[in-house]
Amino acid sequence: MTGLLLEATGVAMHFGGIRALDGVDLGVGAGEILGIIGPNGAGKTTLFNVITGMLRPTAGSVRFDGRDLVGSPPDTICRLGIARTFQKVRPFPRMTVLENVLVPVLNRATPVGGMGEARRVALDLLHRVGLGAYAATEARSLNLFHRKKVELARALGAGAQLLLLDEVMAGLTHVEADAAVELLAGLRQEFGFTIVLIEHVMRIIMTLSHRIVALDHGRVIAVGTPAEVAADPTVQQAYLGVDHA
Repeated sequence: MTGLLLEATGVAMHFGGIRALDGVDLGVGAGEILGIIGPNGAGKTTLFNVITGMLRPTAGSVRFDGRDLVGSPPDTICRLGIARTFQKVRPFPRMTVLENVLVPVLNRATPVGGMGEARRVALDLLHRVGLGAYAATEARSLNLFHRKKVELARALGAGAQLLLLDEVMAGLTHVEADAAVELLAGLRQEFGFTIVLIEHVMRIIMTLSHRIVALDHGRVIAVGTPAEVAADPTVQQAYLGVDHA
């Protein structure tokens, strides 16, 4: 695959005798939506933590747009154009929704201008994710779906080229999850960002993803289109609980 925006090669992450990641190779093309699946403990979130600089890998390299990320702190990696969400949403609870989005807007690598322009950018993003009416509301007062929208607006506020979404659909109702898929698709078409998402809701990841990487015990066990990965016997045994023995 040529023209990779993100490339991980031989990434290993050991915690004592535990191999959370064991020689992971991963490539993501610009504009692609790549899904990552695997059972609990497969290494999915650990991989995100390595990419974003929260963990330094035991071995291997991670490159973004040709630049080596290993050893760079999370704030530097964010300013380079990588933003992420977390399994447990983490808005600043006592800050307003607008203030939550202002923080990444004001900390972009390329300043947007003064406070007035930053507010305009942040408000525009809130309207785009459907939270314009909640700008003055404290984040702790929002329901889960709206808090997840705040996380998305913050990632966009950072000016991200690459969004790493960690179980963004978790805890949402069927209707909310469908609305989130529609929102993501529309924003991606408008802003042109690349997405890597971890997701356990199979119908969501099969719908959104161009390609899927399956992990198990820290290793890549399958890569391909959603149909190819879903039909892979190794994936079915490890992730879906189907025994082919």
